[in-house]
Amino acid sequence: MEKLIQKLIIPIDGSPSSAKALEFGLAIAKASNAVCYVVEVIEDFGPLPGYYDAAPPGKDRVKWISEQRFEKIHPILDETSVKWNRVVLEGYPAEEICKLAEREKADLIVIGSRGHGILGRFIMGSVSDRVVHYAPCSVTVVR
Repeated sequence: MEKLIQKLIIPIDGSPSSAKALEFGLAIAKASNAVCYVVEVIEDFGPLPGYYDAAPPGKDRVKWISEQRFEKIHPILDETSVKWNRVVLEGYPAEEICKLAEREKADLIVIGSRGHGILGRFIMGSVSDRVVHYAPCSVTVVR
């Protein structure tokens, strides 16, 4: 029987919900010997109050924000035996996550149910809801 899950996408945004999704996704990947794509999508419109700060003068905005997010989850990735790739994109999160899933022919997306705060959800809408509806593959939402 062919493996059901060979490629798995795990979006992270620095929130506790995305950290839970990362741990859950890594467990699935380990059990199925899948490759993970740990993806960060830096929003075009940021920064938002309480979401993330503006990059310091002279720093590349996308790189600086992604490094802030990555610092939070790097210890989890250091401890895993799962093969993973880091992907940093810029744009609208749900759209970029779905495009990546299609481009990489992903079998599963494991995403947190909530990102940062009410304001971010109000402006962006629910990223996980959009991914569930538009992804080209199966989606698991972690609470």
